[in-house]
Amino acid sequence: MRRRDKGQGRDTTVARFALARANEEMVLADSSLRGERRVSVVRLTVLCLIFVSQGGLAKVSPDPSRLDLDLDLKRLLFFGAYAVFALGAFLVLRAERPHAKRARWAPLPTTLVDTGFYSFMARYAWDRTGHFDAGMLAASLGMVLAFSVARYSGLHVLLSTALSSAAYSLVAVHTGQGSLSRVSFVVFCYVALGTLIAMTNAEVSGMFLNLRRRDGLSRFLPKQVVERVMQLGDAPLQPVQREVTILFSDIRDFTSLSETLQPRQVLELLDDYFGHMTHIVLARDGIVNKFLGDGMLACWGVPDDREDHAELAMRAALDMRAKLEEINAHREQHGQPRLRIGIGLHTGVVAAGMLGGAEQHEYTVIGDAVNLASRVEGLTKAHGVDILVSESTWRKGGGRFSGERLGETHVKGRREAVVVYALDGRLPADAVPSVQAATGT
Repeated sequence: MRRRDKGQGRDTTVARFALARANEEMVLADSSLRGERRVSVVRLTVLCLIFVSQGGLAKVSPDPSRLDLDLDLKRLLFFGAYAVFALGAFLVLRAERPHAKRARWAPLPTTLVDTGFYSFMARYAWDRTGHFDAGMLAASLGMVLAFSVARYSGLHVLLSTALSSAAYSLVAVHTGQGSLSRVSFVVFCYVALGTLIAMTNAEVSGMFLNLRRRDGLSRFLPKQVVERVMQLGDAPLQPVQREVTILFSDIRDFTSLSETLQPRQVLELLDDYFGHMTHIVLARDGIVNKFLGDGMLACWGVPDDREDHAELAMRAALDMRAKLEEINAHREQHGQPRLRIGIGLHTGVVAAGMLGGAEQHEYTVIGDAVNLASRVEGLTKAHGVDILVSESTWRKGGGRFSGERLGETHVKGRREAVVVYALDGRLPADAVPSVQAATGT
């Protein structure tokens, strides 16, 4: 049974990473689809401009290389077929949905058709008029290569570069109008442009994926831990057993308060309240583990192992008290009732790590310390205070704070009594050494 459990854990981890990769591929596929849609619009626009330049403008300013579309049936049919292709691609892409596999191969046939069209037009003009416009062909194929800006795969850029280079070289050789130096120069320009596009696409895609991942991690991890995960991978999120400090808080009499409000008002109240409190926790290098109705569970000491986790948690509790005063002052100005909260802190050993399946998971802490922090918070009502700290937390970080020992209290689920302290505030820096000596901390 134990072996199977370990296997299931590995399967769950593998599934999470597989889902993360699949999500990244879907993000890139969606970006690629949007890019192809933009390309389809540009393709149609260019076709309209070609029709205008080769049809209307050429009559105003005659060009010996121009073939009259009205008289050249073969060229007209080829132009019409490409126009149908361009319009069809535009309509299909509008109805298309992101698909990871299609995103890989879908640009390949369109690149072949685009390159073939402009190469045919240049070669056919030579066959009919004996004139080869190297500049127009180079510009046309350069535009096809530029289409790969909208495609995330480096293979697409490589294909566009190779096709543009090969098409220009073959047409130039066929017409006998391209010297080796001229052809090589154009090919080198294509290679340079393709390399720049590939590097830029890779960097932009990586930045976009990292931004999404950073945004997701920033929702429950402090900034410095996010930076470590971004640099080192998911190693800091691996399961550990460690001493941490847990903070549990909730809003007093919230059920009665919510009965007087509309559902939307309740959500707006909690959103504003949790927004402020989350910012405080993260600013004190803690993590917000979860919201439980009107309650919040936060912890210090994971994923980063810190010796000052108890002190940071106590500072955060005092910051939450101060912030609540600001919130209540604003509420009173608008004729709203004051909010009261209870905060309980406890230091103990927990198991911490990613928990859940591939579809939904979170970084969480599990252990008796979590339950006891909740019990300590519940004692705030009995003692008539807003912040209670267990003895283990007080011994770990209380030397820099002022407070009152309230004695031993029995809580549900524990045989041993719990010693709690009412946290009043921080001590001045010059008073810390004498208090530490007196308390033995």
